Amino acid sequence: MNRRTYIGAGAAVLAGLAGCVGSFTRGEASELVEQTFDPGAVSELRVGNAIGDVTVVGRETDTVTASVLKRSTDGTRGLADIDVAIRLDGGVLTVEAGIEDDARWFTRSSPTTDVTVTVPLGERGPVVRSVASRLGNVDLLDTRGDTRASTELGDVTASGVDGYLTLRTELGDVLASDVTGIDDLHTELGDVKADLLGLRGDVDVITELGSVAVGVAEDLDLELEARAVSAVSSDLTLAELRSDGGLLTGRLNAGGHRLRVASELGDVSLRAIAR
Repeated sequence: MNRRTYIGAGAAVLAGLAGCVGSFTRGEASELVEQTFDPGAVSELRVGNAIGDVTVVGRETDTVTASVLKRSTDGTRGLADIDVAIRLDGGVLTVEAGIEDDARWFTRSSPTTDVTVTVPLGERGPVVRSVASRLGNVDLLDTRGDTRASTELGDVTASGVDGYLTLRTELGDVLASDVTGIDDLHTELGDVKADLLGLRGDVDVITELGSVAVGVAEDLDLELEARAVSAVSSDLTLAELRSDGGLLTGRLNAGGHRLRVASELGDVSLRAIAR
């Protein structure tokens, strides 16, 4: 197991998971690994995927369902390079998909996995603690919990989340809408678009190369610092407003925690939104 990616020592690949192999056209093969759980037994969720998309979504359902779709253009031989671990321990459900380190990465024949976890809506669903991919998009939809969601290459999207979020990607866009609050949003190369409805500490919304657009609830109390190489635009009603080219500062309502919005190479725009 020391050659597995994302799957630590002692992680057990569960026996008895339902699987089927198909789609053999032109050497292609796929296999679905899936398991369901009673929501009462799952209090927390953690998801990791080495190469592929990850989606955690809340729906009207009576189960927590973890599904991992393995795909290969090299027939079943490629599927054998993919490891899946789904384990429930002490109320914590961990779903992990990994690939052998000596598998052929970054080629058309590289195996991939798409991980989808469906949870009940509202308090019947588990707290989503972490969702991560190395190469793929990450989507967090209609879930709950203070979640860290990240990928190295891909977009990170959160919508309808009851919790405070940390969203990060190295190469891709970050999108957050209709979420309780934000702790940190960051991309190195990509755009950031978010609505800030709540904050519980200082918040950074940053891109190294790209544009940032943030909607700020007009009743929030915060100190603003917005910086961009090119332009900063804002329609927020700020006290002690200072604007100097690519830097804008001011206090919204009573002030308090700091909101720092920055683009190292791009535009920054801020707009007031009503609840």
